[in-house]
Amino acid sequence: MERIDAAQLIAFLQVLTEEMPAHRDRLRELDAQLGDGDLGITIAIGMKAIRDALADFPGEEPGMILAKSGMAFNREAASTFGAIFATALMSAGKHIRGKDAIEVGDLPGMVEAAASGVSARGGARPGEKTILDVLLPMAKALEQQVAAGASLPAAAQAAHGACVEAVAETEQMEAKHGRGGWLKEKSIGIPDPGSVAICLMVECLARFVEGQSP
Repeated sequence: MERIDAAQLIAFLQVLTEEMPAHRDRLRELDAQLGDGDLGITIAIGMKAIRDALADFPGEEPGMILAKSGMAFNREAASTFGAIFATALMSAGKHIRGKDAIEVGDLPGMVEAAASGVSARGGARPGEKTILDVLLPMAKALEQQVAAGASLPAAAQAAHGACVEAVAETEQMEAKHGRGGWLKEKSIGIPDPGSVAICLMVECLARFVEGQSP
């Protein structure tokens, strides 16, 4: 697979929304160490909302599908993560507005747009233990892959690898936002739950594009 058109994006979202709720308990337990422990159920509810909305997506371009997915997620799973995740999806979708497919060369800009949207929405900066700390390394990895002429599956695998490394690095960061920010130095040693969730989604994408490749 070298591009993701609207039908393929819908197929991916079907897979993603079926897989992510299985991580509910893991994310709940992790989030309970830094926050109120609602991330697992937020993911489960939000993913169901996207899945329920898939029937309305045929005929839409990929950018609009991403934007509507974000809105559906936050509408049913309104929360800090829901708002930030919706912003990330809508920002990424806006970056490819008017395109009939997502190509490997679009990925760095999409992730950078998502990071910019997240930073503007939540006021986060790099190193503050938020999903920004996985989005930025992922964008850099994708830029390197595109510059090297990598295929979409190879770029997706590299993005996942960057996410795994970035999640590990968030363990050494002190939380600055949300309830985790109240813990200050006690938040060190725990990975950012939202970043873990994003990493799981990117892993799903990498497997999807690899499985769809000839």
